[in-house]
Amino acid sequence: MSEFSILVVEDDAMLALAMEDILQKLGYKNLEFAFDLTGALKIAENRRFSIAFLDVNLNGELSLPVARVLRQHDIPFYFTTGFGSRFDYEDMQGTPIVRKPYSEQDIRHAIESVKSN
Repeated sequence: MSEFSILVVEDDAMLALAMEDILQKLGYKNLEFAFDLTGALKIAENRRFSIAFLDVNLNGELSLPVARVLRQHDIPFYFTTGFGSRFDYEDMQGTPIVRKPYSEQDIRHAIESVKSN
């Protein structure tokens, strides 16, 4: 992977635009967006990313299958949610969370934590 690339899985168009604005402001251009579970799975199975941000609930479906694909490919990811500060489903305990609405500071911190590892 030559350029830092980011996958954003978000079913809310306004939140996806907000994330895109934040990422572009931070200088990231290699961005991929998915808006539903099916599209996110196709992308995750066929491309590699430096980091991913996954909305927990995609129109009533959990993004766990996408998280598992990313984990199989050693791609770091954060869940995004407007609910709670923990994600304790099945094998995803301890996965880091970025709370909605997105803040530039939280997104920057998540990316920097991946870059420093």
